[in-house]
Amino acid sequence: MIELADPPLPQHELDLPPDDASRGDRDPESAPPLAGRITLGGPTSLRLTADELSSDPEIARFAAAEAGRHAYHLVRLALTFAPTPQRPRLEFVHVALGVAAKPDEPEPVAHSMDPMRLSDPVEITRTRRLGPQLSLLGADAALGEVGRSVRYTAHQPLVEALGLHTSSPAWEFRRTRAHELSGCHPLSLVLRTPADSVTDVTLTVSAGVRVPLLRRFTRRLPDPLRLEATL
Repeated sequence: MIELADPPLPQHELDLPPDDASRGDRDPESAPPLAGRITLGGPTSLRLTADELSSDPEIARFAAAEAGRHAYHLVRLALTFAPTPQRPRLEFVHVALGVAAKPDEPEPVAHSMDPMRLSDPVEITRTRRLGPQLSLLGADAALGEVGRSVRYTAHQPLVEALGLHTSSPAWEFRRTRAHELSGCHPLSLVLRTPADSVTDVTLTVSAGVRVPLLRRFTRRLPDPLRLEATL
């Protein structure tokens, strides 16, 4: 196993314009961007060559054997959500990467991602009610019913990786009953790209708040991260 030091990440405070500026507003210009809520750190990249991985001979041999067909890059970024209380609350944040390489064979993909899933345990109590002919009844049913309460623990995902082994990996953050979206969250992935390629990684951040309906805000960073895999 190799431990790699975390590099300093350049910080960018994101202003996210609304996807539909006019929804629910008479004046399309009256919907302001979502500002001061999300800070992006990075992204940065590190080419994982056999020399870079020489402290672990087994991993270095793997990288050397792959060098004729694939290159591997460690991409790191972080999202920081403003501490609570903030109104309106962040309901979700989605960070998506688009990976495009020239040449594009074999297809560039997310080889591994971290974290894959973090969740909150939540205790839930539900009453299951049965009526005539064993039909399931809603919570407001009362006539001719039989039922019992069931208590169990569910795990609500706080952050979940999407798109592993594809060219469009992403992470989705969601507010849970136990936790608001706040604090710093480091993210990392290993991208596998074609050998001798130039790969661009675009980054798009979306967020949702209720005002009072759910409104989505999205920003695509203007400058892609460029990965050079030419030896």
